Amino acid sequence: MSASVSNSEFFDEDHQTGTYDLRLISRLIPYVRPHIRLVFLSLGVLMVSSLVQLVGPYLTKVGIDDYILRGDARGLLFVAFLYLTTLMFEFLFQYLRVYLLQLTGQRMMRQLRVEIFDHILRMSTSFFDRTPTGKLMTRTIQDVEVINELFTQGVIVVFGDLITLLGIASVLFWMDWRLALVVLSVTPLVVLVTAVYRVNARDAYRGVRLHVARLNAFLQENLAGMTTVQLFQREEENFRRFDRMNQDTRDEHLRTIFYSALFFPCVEVLAAGALGLVIWYGGGRVIEGYLLPGVLVAFLQYMRRFFQPIRDLAEKYNIFQAAMAASERVFGLLDTPEDLPDSPHPRFPENPRGEIQFQDVWFAYTRNDWVLRGITFSIKPGETVALVGATGAGKSSLIGLLGRAYEPQRGEIHIDGIEVRSWGKEELRSHVGIIPQEVFLLSGSLLENLRLWDIRISEDRVREMAEAIQVDRLLRNLSGGYGTEIRERGENLSLGQRQLVAFVRALLYNPSVLVLDEATSSVDPATESLIQGGIEKLISGRTSLIIAHRLSTIRRADRILVLHRGRIVEEGTHRVLMARDGVYRRLYQLQIENQNRHQSGDPVPGKS
Repeated sequence: MSASVSNSEFFDEDHQTGTYDLRLISRLIPYVRPHIRLVFLSLGVLMVSSLVQLVGPYLTKVGIDDYILRGDARGLLFVAFLYLTTLMFEFLFQYLRVYLLQLTGQRMMRQLRVEIFDHILRMSTSFFDRTPTGKLMTRTIQDVEVINELFTQGVIVVFGDLITLLGIASVLFWMDWRLALVVLSVTPLVVLVTAVYRVNARDAYRGVRLHVARLNAFLQENLAGMTTVQLFQREEENFRRFDRMNQDTRDEHLRTIFYSALFFPCVEVLAAGALGLVIWYGGGRVIEGYLLPGVLVAFLQYMRRFFQPIRDLAEKYNIFQAAMAASERVFGLLDTPEDLPDSPHPRFPENPRGEIQFQDVWFAYTRNDWVLRGITFSIKPGETVALVGATGAGKSSLIGLLGRAYEPQRGEIHIDGIEVRSWGKEELRSHVGIIPQEVFLLSGSLLENLRLWDIRISEDRVREMAEAIQVDRLLRNLSGGYGTEIRERGENLSLGQRQLVAFVRALLYNPSVLVLDEATSSVDPATESLIQGGIEKLISGRTSLIIAHRLSTIRRADRILVLHRGRIVEEGTHRVLMARDGVYRRLYQLQIENQNRHQSGDPVPGKS
């Protein structure tokens, strides 16, 4: 795997066809190092457990040849006691093996999950625009769990299986080398069958992981947008699409099952053939008196244990393939570069004033499809500026650039004389408070949603901010007051209540620049008039940018910037712009006409 994976490659995983096992394993080693003592302890317990398993069959041989054939019941009782003791030790070491391996694996995977989530948190808004949430969830949870199986049931356990195989082979040659050669005569066939299985299994397991990721992404998207799906009656079409994707996932699983269903019976047949050869050859030697019966019985028991690790190796190979496919995607995500990194030497003013300058800013979400074209303007500290324009004019994009959710392709943006790319993102966003049109709430109490789990912000401070914009009473009137439990995405609050939360949330950090992006669009007129006075108090003396479709709400702005097709086409106060026969005047008159039609009951053009 290359050191860096492009975004397009990472999100279209069909390109991954090479063999990267050694490189991927080398990438996993750093997660092992902090727990190396626990790993060695697990290996030690595993070796002892593997060796203890060799004792039982040999005790059977001793019991038959040395005691049963000689009629020594007392000696046989002693051997039986040793056999029982061996079983107890085997149980103890098996328990320790499983416990230590799981403990080691969970500690390593916790570290990997933290690193993935930390990397996701540092990605830009554009990254999430093009990345399905379901895929990120698959990487962080499901793929990491598959890698965990590589440690807990794969690599270290395979080491124990190899010790068991070598130990059994050594004991067999020590007891009777001729019979041992008979047992090993089927080994070349086992190696051939395993090689054929390996060639076909890898692509099948990669296909499974790819289709599962796509299925997760589709399911997450549809569950999040279920209201829209049902509103536009798309249930049947989405069900058909889900059914097709589900069938593809099933087919990939069946392909892996097909190869496994061929491999395991082949190993069983070869094991049965070896068993038959041992009974035929060993039984003949027992009849001829060249071999003791206990040796033959021990051989038969060892054979069962000899082929069990071979079957396990095939199962471990399945785990290995799934883990390698999961590792490709996990490290593909971790190798996706942070497209808006912090400056290595961040700068920010000690006393932010809120001065803003846009200098010939060009921006496009996709190459050369310009949303903003040559935007140049400046805002003095404490000035209130409104951004006006039709839908798609570039108002919200401009705000996104100010908070560095995106980065312009050309031009520069300065706040207090410092280019925003030179600010640390944490400091920048703490000084630019944005109240969005669509407010996202998290599961938890209303109080924690207001202060976003920042324990430095006291409840008294929250109440103070709510009272300042006259929404404290509205929030306290909720069923549980500030302790109201918020359901997923804030579904138990109205749109207006969610926007009130956003007002308080943004103002708690006392930003030097306040941005209101359609911040009262979901608030009813009565509530808007209630909080308008509080808002005016808070923006007084603070640099403020206001985006509003209702032009009547921005008449008191110091300046109004009118955007049209990504350019600033007009600038001035409400009175100055109304005196011109321009874009702003036409927008304002159109709104007044629509309001009058609504009030008179006349149909609005374009609506029935």
